[in-house]
Amino acid sequence: MQGKLVEHRQIDLDAAPGAACVVTHLTDEAEPRWAGMVELGASQTYTLDAGMRYNLYVLRGTLEIDDQPLNTDDFLIQCGDATLRAGQHGARLLVHREASVTVCEPTVQPAAGRSWHDGRNPQMRVALLSDNGYRMSLVAWQPGAHTVDHGHSKGEEIFVLSGELRDGDQHYPAGSWVRLHPGARHEPFVSQPTVILLRNGHLPAMPS
Repeated sequence: MQGKLVEHRQIDLDAAPGAACVVTHLTDEAEPRWAGMVELGASQTYTLDAGMRYNLYVLRGTLEIDDQPLNTDDFLIQCGDATLRAGQHGARLLVHREASVTVCEPTVQPAAGRSWHDGRNPQMRVALLSDNGYRMSLVAWQPGAHTVDHGHSKGEEIFVLSGELRDGDQHYPAGSWVRLHPGARHEPFVSQPTVILLRNGHLPAMPS
């Protein structure tokens, strides 16, 4: 992966939850396509703004949004304002936010009813989360799975949920967030069971 075309942040997924709401910015807070981590203590709340589209993936714990219960590994697209309230043991969420001028259709996908399908690589399984404006999916890799060198004309974001993704001499353990802008190339592979969350086709080319 090359230079400024690739960004990387690391989150400690084993850190104990605090008592208050903590937001970790994976991208700059002012970016129109913001990504971040939201950690909520027991019964703490987090407000989603009007005029925005939110993609929410529950990494840990339970919460409610407008009386809709969400559990670990559930996925939600929220169009516009709402309030998230964590359960009695708190919650951690991966959040993508952008102006809702793009396509936005509310979606709730519980983990319990998720469908997995064979990927192009026989050592991968894929679960589609959303094809609503751009593609979001989960990919489960078996040891030895790898891809050929390739790029993404409209960018890609990766979050490693478990295991470890590798690319050349780079190691991305669970909690790694990687953003590849258009023009970046990679050739990821794994040597242990690994699950990643992918967001594809949503990034403009970076200015030269």
